[in-house]
Parts: sequence; structure tokens; C-alpha cells
Amino acid sequence: MVTLEDVTLQLGLRIDGKPVTRPTLFDWDELCYELLGFVPPKGEALVGSSIKLKWLPDEPTEQQLFQHCRAYILGLIGGVIMLDKSGNKIHLMYLPLLAELERAGRYNWGSACLAHLYREMCRAIYPSSKKMGGCSFLLQS
Repeated sequence: MVTLEDVTLQLGLRIDGKPVTRPTLFDWDELCYELLGFVPPKGEALVGSSIKLKWLPDEPTEQQLFQHCRAYILGLIGGVIMLDKSGNKIHLMYLPLLAELERAGRYNWGSACLAHLYREMCRAIYPSSKKMGGCSFLLQS
């Protein structure tokens, strides 16, 4: 059984603080432009409410640096902490939580990670399920 203690010891994620919850009804183009500085092409980098992070410029300005940081943290959230089964897309619902980077660390990412892992494990029991999302290396504790 994986516990919050495992999450904080293995990942160093906060297990107290503000809950990781936000509304998901956004204009994703507008949100991407505001927080990432770019509107990814629909169907290519932006698919529904998920994004592929292949579009980042090479030499950023200071503003682009913050946008890169948001994109990098978003990549960690969607690619490590709360991995889904798509393998290469990240849900944008976490992006508003990164609007103010100094506040992003106040959220309870550890509990969200553990809840996501258990939800994915519940989904994986169905015979039609071929993959499992979630931070699976926590299962090795």
C-alpha cells in the first residue's frame, strides 16, 4: 500500500496545503497564450484540453523564461506526478495553478498524486484496460 508518507519521502512533494482543484472550463487558447506565451496549433500540439510540449523556443526572454518554467512544471505534473495513459499529452487543467509560480508550491501535490495513482489503479482492473497512468514508481516502495 502506498501512503502519503511514501509520496513525500520518494518525490519530495508537499502533503499539506491548498487542495489541487480548479475549474476546467477555460478557453484553452487564451489560457495558453496568457501563461505560456503561445497558442499551440489545434490538432497538432493542442488536442482538446491536452497539450504536447514540443513548441518551446530555444533562447527565451525573461517573460518567456517564466513561460518555460510553467511549461516545464506542467510537463513534470503531466509526465511524472499525474501521468495519464496518452503518454505524450498533458492536460491543461493544471496550468491555472501555475499562473503565479511562487504560489504553486503551496498546493498539496502529494495528495493529488496519490489520489490520481489510486484512481488509475482502479481503472486498470478492467479487462479492456491495457495501460495504467499515475506515478507508478511509487508502487515500488
